[in-house]
Amino acid sequence: MSVASRDNLTRDEALRRHQQISAVSYHLDLDLEEGAKVFHGDLTIEFTHSGGDTFLEWLGGQIDQFEVNGAKQEPSWDGYRIALPSSMLQRENRIRISYSRPYDKTGEGFHHFIDNEDGREYLYTQFEPYSAHRLFPCFDQPDIKATFEVAVTAPAAWVVTGPSREVDRQPIGGDRSRRVLARTVPFSTYLMSIVAGPYAEVRGAHGELPLGLYCRASLRPHLENDAKELFELTGRIIDYFSGLFGEAYPFDKLDAVFVPEFNWGGMENVGNITYTDAVVFREPPTADQVQRRSEYFAHEIAHMWFGDLVTMKWWEDVWLNESFASYVAYLALAELGDEEAWQDFNTRMKLWAYREDQRPTTHRIADSVGSTDETFLNFDGITYGKGAATLKQLVRAIGIEAFRDGLRTYFRRHRFSNATLADFLAALQEGSGLDLVEWAARWLKTPSLNTLATRLTMAGDTITRLELRQSAPEDHPYLRPHHLDIAFVTAHGDVKSVPAVIEDVVATVPAAEGLAVPAFLYPNLGDHAFAKIELDAPSVEWASAHLSLLGDNLLRQQVWASLYEMVRDGTLSSLGYLDLVHRHLPDEPSLPVVDMVVATVAGIVARFVPEDRIDDAAAAFVATAARAIATAPPGDARVMWGRALIATAVTEADARAAAELVDSPPPGLAVDQDMRWSVAVRWASLGLDGADARLAAERERDPSDRGERALITAGAARPDAAVKQEVWDRAHGDGYSSLYLLRAAGNGFWWRKQAALVEPFVAPFFAGLAQLFTAREAEAARAYFRVFFPRHRIDEDLRGRIAGVLAGGDVGPMLRRMLIEEDDDLRRAIACRAVAVTG
Repeated sequence: MSVASRDNLTRDEALRRHQQISAVSYHLDLDLEEGAKVFHGDLTIEFTHSGGDTFLEWLGGQIDQFEVNGAKQEPSWDGYRIALPSSMLQRENRIRISYSRPYDKTGEGFHHFIDNEDGREYLYTQFEPYSAHRLFPCFDQPDIKATFEVAVTAPAAWVVTGPSREVDRQPIGGDRSRRVLARTVPFSTYLMSIVAGPYAEVRGAHGELPLGLYCRASLRPHLENDAKELFELTGRIIDYFSGLFGEAYPFDKLDAVFVPEFNWGGMENVGNITYTDAVVFREPPTADQVQRRSEYFAHEIAHMWFGDLVTMKWWEDVWLNESFASYVAYLALAELGDEEAWQDFNTRMKLWAYREDQRPTTHRIADSVGSTDETFLNFDGITYGKGAATLKQLVRAIGIEAFRDGLRTYFRRHRFSNATLADFLAALQEGSGLDLVEWAARWLKTPSLNTLATRLTMAGDTITRLELRQSAPEDHPYLRPHHLDIAFVTAHGDVKSVPAVIEDVVATVPAAEGLAVPAFLYPNLGDHAFAKIELDAPSVEWASAHLSLLGDNLLRQQVWASLYEMVRDGTLSSLGYLDLVHRHLPDEPSLPVVDMVVATVAGIVARFVPEDRIDDAAAAFVATAARAIATAPPGDARVMWGRALIATAVTEADARAAAELVDSPPPGLAVDQDMRWSVAVRWASLGLDGADARLAAERERDPSDRGERALITAGAARPDAAVKQEVWDRAHGDGYSSLYLLRAAGNGFWWRKQAALVEPFVAPFFAGLAQLFTAREAEAARAYFRVFFPRHRIDEDLRGRIAGVLAGGDVGPMLRRMLIEEDDDLRRAIACRAVAVTG
């Protein structure tokens, strides 16, 4: 039997163990004490063993008793795995383990949080992909499904939720009780969950299905405000998916638990979905915030079928798990009446995917995953965004009816078991009329993306021939089938749709022959294709002058996205793009378009505008945003522009303008606490007189954990060498009590206007990376890198430092990938700045 040198499971090990272990059941009895730093567990595992040495995973803590088939044993445990030699096992086995373990502080495993508003403590689990063995010893891989019988002893006043309904509760003295949950259907270990603490609770039902909403007590009023809406949303989503999948909701309850310090938007624990409590809105939300929460709900509820009822066999199919949930979430929202759902899909999914797919680290959608460590690398824009966009393209090719019928076949065949990509494609293949093996080979097994363009031949004002062309990067020369619609746009902005299919370099579009020559062509109407769209010079000229004429909101957003890609590619100056923003965006009626474009502006100003012109470019946008606030309709539009103004205020004058905005907002602009904190942090970073008073006022207004994190960010932002050194020392020691607080400190550390002050920390950052990634667990290491990488610098010296680390022999795959991606971002930023200089 192999011995792990760290907490990692290889695919080969999982395959071998799957052949050895079956018919698993876990009987888990947890003891949770208020105020304790550790928890206790008593576990009985029953399973069938076919022969050979094997192992259980168990990370950290201690083992108090270990018993195999009635005989006490001394466990052979290296801190990660408990060895189970074949000589110890029989055909049918029963292992009992009593243990204890400290709580986690990284948002992974069994996380412990104390709410600084009222001092109450809250617990929740987060296991995907490989952390169930932080709660209990187990066979921690997705294709060893098991049933669970769970009991939890905890303070009687606490709420306890898990994967199934509570069936018994008994007081045991000392104001404590023991809750017993129903025996579950089989599911994978990473989908197991426990939530415990003095959570506020709102109960509901959808037909006979019990529903619950939970959050910490300090957020109760805000959750209660939204409870009716959330219960209605949940019921509508369940009904939609039950119809689409031909399968009723598969579990005995559905709880939604909003938890603090959560690293993700949501997690599809069986019957007990956890969400970030950032979406329990403390101030009236804008429509895009509500939409984001609705997408979280639709995504995670979709997983109750795709992921929980039917689960991938191994992590190489995690893309299908996440891509499917992302695509059908937006499909559900659109079908349930959200007219802006596909615009949000374009912004949140596709732009993310386009960016990731053009990096040197691009990979196949269906890529090999050799170990659980490598799984962390694939929770990216290709797994979520490109995969979801590819499914949208597939539905455009085969039709929604064939897609629906294939899904019903898939769930019927594989319910409560594991499946692979081949199983999924086999189900869709039936009745689709498309060779999905060939389709998968071209779409799922090749990296990077294509570029689509049009070529017109005309006689006078009439089209005689329209060609659709596709190209591919030299290092990834793969062409793919694209089923799409071409937008024919008249001089007045009217749009006509012409269908087209391209599989090779060139395809003619017969339906276009004889049509009037349009003013503008865009070969992706409806956004069904996953491809960059090449705009030739006349198209750019027309769009630059007449962008506001396009009457289709999604199409207008796509054209903006194509112009943004041109900036990234160096074919359009960053300053030219900003000029288009100043001319067109203040009059933009579609808020998703505004949201997408202003999100690009902050990055363009900071990274693609030449260093000596950043302040002027930022000030120009602040002025544009101020004018837009004055003319936009009251409500969400003004809030969106206000947030954009604050995010781009980098000079003292603009920081004071931002402060004026939040201190004395104009009518129709509802200033929220996040906006106030952003201004206060900016003042702290600039060392402005009055910064301390502003921070104190905001802290009094916001005593929550959100306020605590903002105060830490502001403290780290101060232009003081001693402060920077203190933050650095704490970040590299044990000075922050949770990963969230470490992130908060890192978010305030580097500032362009403090370049000389923070320069002494650049070299130590790179010097310590390899050791830090070895010493810290994956989520903590990634979080550190993301907030402490010195992105305020854009120069070749920084690229040289990256190259120096990569040249070392002790760089693991995660760190290597993150460094390569930062280098690519630097290369692109340097090139874009050069284009802006030359005009």
